[in-house]
Amino acid sequence: MEKEDQIIGMLEQIMGKQDEHSLKLDEHSRFLGEHSQKLDEHTRILGEHSQKLDEHSQKHDNHSTQFGEHGEILRALIAGQEHLKAEFDGMKISNAKEFGLLKEQNSNISTNLVLLRDDTWANKVDIHRIKNTMGMK
Repeated sequence: MEKEDQIIGMLEQIMGKQDEHSLKLDEHSRFLGEHSQKLDEHTRILGEHSQKLDEHSQKHDNHSTQFGEHGEILRALIAGQEHLKAEFDGMKISNAKEFGLLKEQNSNISTNLVLLRDDTWANKVDIHRIKNTMGMK
C-alpha cells in the first residue's frame, strides 16, 4: 500500500499543480482578453488616424493643384505686365522722340517769328520813312 499511497500522493501533487496551472492559465487568459480589447481599441484608433491621414492627403493634393494653378496665373500676369511695360517703355521713347521734334519745330517757329517780326518792323520803318519823304503824312 505504500506504493499506492505514494502514487496517490504524487497524483494529488500533480492535480494540485494542475489546479495552480489552471488558475494561472485563467489569469493569463484574462490578461490576454484585456490585451485583445486594448489591441482592438488601438486598431480602431489607427483606423481613424488612417482615415484622417487619407483626408489630409486629399486636402494636400487639392492644395498642390491649386498652388500649381495659382503659379500659372501669376506667371501669366507677370508675362502680361512685362509686355505692357515694354509697350509703355516703347511709348515713352516714341513720345520723347516726338517731343524732341516738336521742341525743335517750336524753336524754328520761334526763330522764324522773331525774324518775321524784325522784318515787319523794318518794313514799317521803311514805309513810315517813305511816307515822310513823299509827304504823305
